[in-house]
Amino acid sequence: MRLNLSEESIINAKSALEILFPDKRSRIAAKLLLEWMKENKGRATKNALNNFSKRLENKELMYGNSPFKYSRRNLYGTVIKNLVKLGFLQRNAPIWDERMQKTLKVYQIQIFDIPNKPPAIGFWRLSYYVCRKWNEEFAYFTHEQ
Repeated sequence: MRLNLSEESIINAKSALEILFPDKRSRIAAKLLLEWMKENKGRATKNALNNFSKRLENKELMYGNSPFKYSRRNLYGTVIKNLVKLGFLQRNAPIWDERMQKTLKVYQIQIFDIPNKPPAIGFWRLSYYVCRKWNEEFAYFTHEQ
């Protein structure tokens, strides 16, 4: 995956996913995944994620007005792997399940604690803008819902 990390492209991007996934199909798959996770309080168990990936591979999910197909292998190998590596998703986050009375390990969307002003120069400045776009898209819900 080749990212364009110029300050101009990052600032002009409409979403963090546009920056993280330059390939349109991967971006759509990531958007569907994260929208589905937002509906589930920003979390997903491994089994639930497996079921989501099967639905995506079998064209059971819609993007726009048409069914969208994306292979499970690409979902795990491209989308989830990169989101975990970059810190946007936490894998094996422990949460207490009240119904089952035990701790579950889940995938969880991460929200970043960033300063009000960007750093002056360099990588940290670019990271600030990417994380700010991410927070704007996903911070309106809390993990405690």
